[in-house]
Amino acid sequence: MLHSRIQLVGVMTLALCLSLFGATLASAGQNGVLNVGGPWGPKTLDVHKSGYVYKRLGVIDNLIEVDENIKLVPGLAESWTISPDKKTWTFTLREGVLYHDGTPLTAGSVKSSLERLQRVGSLLKDVPLQSIEAPDDHTLVLTTTEPFAPLAAYMAMGESAPLAPSSFDESDEIIKPVGTGPFVFESWKPKNEVVLARNDAYWGPKAKVAKVVYRAVPDAVTRLAMLRAGDLDIAQILPPDAIDSLEQSGKFTIMRTAIGRCRMMGLNMAKEPFSDIRVRKAVNLAVNRQDLVDYVLEGVGETATTLYPPMVFWANENVQGFPFDPAAAKKLLTEAGWVDENGDGIREKDGAPLHVKLVTYPERAALPPTAEVVQAQLGDVGFDVELVVVQVDAAEAMAKQGKHDMFLVGRGLLFVPDPDYNLMKDYYSTNALAGGWGAYHYKNNKVDALLLEGRAEFDQTKRKVIYDQIQELLMEDSPMAYLNYYVNVDAVAKDVQGYRMHPTESSYHLETVSLPD
Repeated sequence: MLHSRIQLVGVMTLALCLSLFGATLASAGQNGVLNVGGPWGPKTLDVHKSGYVYKRLGVIDNLIEVDENIKLVPGLAESWTISPDKKTWTFTLREGVLYHDGTPLTAGSVKSSLERLQRVGSLLKDVPLQSIEAPDDHTLVLTTTEPFAPLAAYMAMGESAPLAPSSFDESDEIIKPVGTGPFVFESWKPKNEVVLARNDAYWGPKAKVAKVVYRAVPDAVTRLAMLRAGDLDIAQILPPDAIDSLEQSGKFTIMRTAIGRCRMMGLNMAKEPFSDIRVRKAVNLAVNRQDLVDYVLEGVGETATTLYPPMVFWANENVQGFPFDPAAAKKLLTEAGWVDENGDGIREKDGAPLHVKLVTYPERAALPPTAEVVQAQLGDVGFDVELVVVQVDAAEAMAKQGKHDMFLVGRGLLFVPDPDYNLMKDYYSTNALAGGWGAYHYKNNKVDALLLEGRAEFDQTKRKVIYDQIQELLMEDSPMAYLNYYVNVDAVAKDVQGYRMHPTESSYHLETVSLPD
């Protein structure tokens, strides 16, 4: 009997402990732990080399921030002025800001961060920066060798965010990112997970959740499954075909926002067939952009004409773009010497088939199905398209090495909220020859000259004219095929409040998100 009583007490005690433990976990989940899943994970802890994840998650702040209207607004810098000769920028820093280690933000620490960025990062590679000075704790002075209009916009990109000296070891290598943002970095698993804690000493409004767990889940189907299973509170960048079932469940809020991003194909101009402008134009005429929006994106998007979507000030609204005209595409291919000699539907030239390799990646859910439709559409005019879908790092490596004919990407245009950054990286001849996300081996001396003119011009109206001209020249040269503009689709659990999507994708503003009590 005594033995039975002991067993009974033991079972009851165990049950009580498990009940309390479960309640504690539930309470922690409800009151403080926000679970977010997106396709991208950090490749490094070094913000100066790749800062977009830490910027989006709120680990770092920038001197200049970007609001929902894509306007530059004060961040860690309360204000800034430009000298009459347009070469000296003076930033006045906000007082009372602390890094996550409790040390104060000073102009000297910002100076050190920017100097390290110059040494190890790429953001300032094309910026004519002559000197960085900190005459006192709250004044930072940047001097350029020549007038450089987009400097403030460059200070809004994550890589330029200041980090505390404790972020680095004695050899200047990163230990962990110690920023000034609303969340403190706690831990990470490379390319997989980042864990953050609320910064209770934040200079701005404090975060409403105690902790954030961000999981990198490249596969959209897996993100959906995790959302439905309750493993995620927020699932980002979902395929349009998931919207109906999520809405019908009644458990999620579906959020959509147009962003500064374009799905586009870069054409390898270093070799045939795309060294011939007629073949490049044929591709643009053979693609049915409206079908891509209607059937791949299920209407969640907009067909592209030029690089920039209409929501962006810099878009040239007078550019007409390419119509869907497969007959004209066939005519151009024939003029270029590509003809179907044996009636198999594939064109040949000098005995070689019109075979092209189309490379893309699955982290952006709509890219692989887009590639499949493009493959079929180009096949209708005589191309033999080999489709290669690999993880984004491998795809980028192939593009940089020229091991592609077409590179289908979702190109972000507003990480630096100024046209200079992307246009210089993707279309300035020196950079285009090096490969990357833009026009591979593209060179147009007039485009180069206009790009240099645009970065030196401070009058926005005059700058707009310059960048309109560049977009017209890009349409004439057709180093790219611009397909459609993005509308991001995120799903949020019904009991999660305050989540905001940003048109530049620069921030998730997780500090405004709240969970149920």
